[in-house]
Amino acid sequence: MRPPLQRLGRLCHPVARAWTGLRGPAGLTVLCWHRIDDAPGPLSCTPAELSAAFDALEAWGAVVLPLAEAWERVRTGTLPARSVALTFDDGYASTLTAAWPLLQARGWPATSFVVPGYLTGDRAFPWDSAAGHPARLMTAEQVQALARDGMDVGSHTMTHRWLPRLDDDALHEELVGSRRLLEELLDRPVPSLAYPAGHHDPRVRRAVRQAGYAVAYSTARGRSSARTGALEVRRTVVPREPEDLLRVLDGAYALLRPVDAVRERRLLRDPVAHPDPSAGVPAQPDLPPHEPPARP
Repeated sequence: MRPPLQRLGRLCHPVARAWTGLRGPAGLTVLCWHRIDDAPGPLSCTPAELSAAFDALEAWGAVVLPLAEAWERVRTGTLPARSVALTFDDGYASTLTAAWPLLQARGWPATSFVVPGYLTGDRAFPWDSAAGHPARLMTAEQVQALARDGMDVGSHTMTHRWLPRLDDDALHEELVGSRRLLEELLDRPVPSLAYPAGHHDPRVRRAVRQAGYAVAYSTARGRSSARTGALEVRRTVVPREPEDLLRVLDGAYALLRPVDAVRERRLLRDPVAHPDPSAGVPAQPDLPPHEPPARP
């Protein structure tokens, strides 16, 4: 997290905490991690930092729910106070090797949003390679194993392209193709989507609805309530420092949403400024035959 944003969060925290104290922490907080490793950058955290974040969640009194159940409870008005759902984006192998054991040790559910266009071979995302820190991604077989072991799996589109800049045909393939391949791989419905980089607009949301997704997650800060649209559920990328995570949980950074909204509008007005590193990735990977899920 950038230092100026941290300073703003520290300034907003007393206000957010006082408001939470008056009303209670109403709404659902969805948290997002990416890589669990020693690489620099805002999308990585070490296993020790992830464990410290989990400690902070416990100390805050978080009620960790499965993502689908949490959203259903939002809709039905039965969400417990301090409800939190945990997600891991992009399908990094560290989700399986580093995050999942820590989650299992605490008995916590989580969702992995994977990119099926990258499930074959020994591949890395081009933006990781360009930064000099390539990271291994899960194979299709590893995603199957993770799902059989109890982790929920959702779609992160076919090749992680920036959706607002795509034409209708490419948008359809990113959304429908990824969902179809994951459902074939896992032999179960895949009703959830996480937008790449969190970005969407009305045209993208219409395509998401037409593709058959029931719920979609952004990276807009703050909690979601029954007033939140099912295709605009808020989700926060977790900062590396536990103190900053506590500010997230108390709603301090949610007070900065007007600033985020201005930045989002500027970006959507100039989509060419956003790189599309996945252009050219094969849209139909040759995934192995799926195995049926383990039966109880």
